[in-house]
Amino acid sequence: MLRWPLPIRPLLMPVRNAPSVLSTTLRFMGARLLHRLRGGASSQAAGELQAQLNPVVEQLSKFILRCDWVEVKSGGDIWTDSELDLAPGARISLLAEGLVYVSRAFDVAITPKVGLWFRVGDAPLEKIVDTGFSVVTTNGGRLCFTSKPPGEFADQVGRFEKALSRTPLAGGYRVAVIQWRESLDESLAEAALAAPSLFAPLLDRLRNPVLPPKGWNYLWRLGQGEIYRPHNDGHELCCHTRGDVGIVQFPLRRPLTADTSLSWEWLVEQLPSALPEHIPPTHDYLSIAVEFDNGLDLTWMWSCALPVDTIFQCPLPWWDQRETHWVVRSGTQQLGEWLSERRSLLADYERAIGGVPPKNIVAVWLIANTAFQRGEGRCFYRDITISDAEGVVPVRA
Repeated sequence: MLRWPLPIRPLLMPVRNAPSVLSTTLRFMGARLLHRLRGGASSQAAGELQAQLNPVVEQLSKFILRCDWVEVKSGGDIWTDSELDLAPGARISLLAEGLVYVSRAFDVAITPKVGLWFRVGDAPLEKIVDTGFSVVTTNGGRLCFTSKPPGEFADQVGRFEKALSRTPLAGGYRVAVIQWRESLDESLAEAALAAPSLFAPLLDRLRNPVLPPKGWNYLWRLGQGEIYRPHNDGHELCCHTRGDVGIVQFPLRRPLTADTSLSWEWLVEQLPSALPEHIPPTHDYLSIAVEFDNGLDLTWMWSCALPVDTIFQCPLPWWDQRETHWVVRSGTQQLGEWLSERRSLLADYERAIGGVPPKNIVAVWLIANTAFQRGEGRCFYRDITISDAEGVVPVRA
């Protein structure tokens, strides 16, 4: 059965004109069962990472100070104590395996790069990047982990949203904590020679980090990622997502008036879902959004199947009280083409959200989610601007 709460909308914020939840859920169940029958379900032998890593740890004893294993269970408002105290400036690499299942029967699962978080002492929480991540600690302290889907943190210290309740999820993660004696670059270079499949990606990530364009930053609530990067000498922004989730924000402050509009061009090469995206287990999508000073955001998305001008609340907990989606493109016929969009922000806000309009825009967002079905999405953006009676503001540094 599906362990995620069924997508029944609260009366406070009803779905506006999305198609039947039941029909999409049944289509999803049929598609995932067929996926399993064809051998596409996730499989990972428990202890596979440790079997690969143990011989290498012995071989690299000159460089590895110690290697510890931490079991991070899913669900619950808890941080798992690793029982490791790290000094300021400690050089560590984290390697993770495992899945947290929203539904094991339908193979809806969250990978470590979506749901595995850590913190050192009282430093802000961080999310592991992919299944391998290296970092030099700034502050010392106890190393702790937790497994949480996006949206469950109340603050960057790592306290949990008390208002959220969720059926406990199955599965968990197993994390290798490697402490290095020497610099990360030197240590990972040696490790990559000994075990390329394990350490070459970590070395490449250290030497060639995938960073968003200047002026954009990842939303802390979803953590860092490798989804967004400059493209075509910085004239475009590339979004490439596979089995992960991320939001980048461009902070700005402009009054919201009848003249305010958002314009952009995008070229979508691949959509991340083959099913309508308005229920939790199929909510994998690409979109651009505007955040307002009342804490709400409105996103304009490209759907695989929902009709143009479908408007619906985000189906995910926490986000359902804050985020509204508007379908502006649908289907696959125009994939691979550069297309221009222009939205009147006040008019769209009044139709999609209603009530007293906010006074200001505070950020432009780009959103990419492939966390649930673990598919792939790829698109490019250029010429993003906010326009009003005062002029045109390019959304770039």
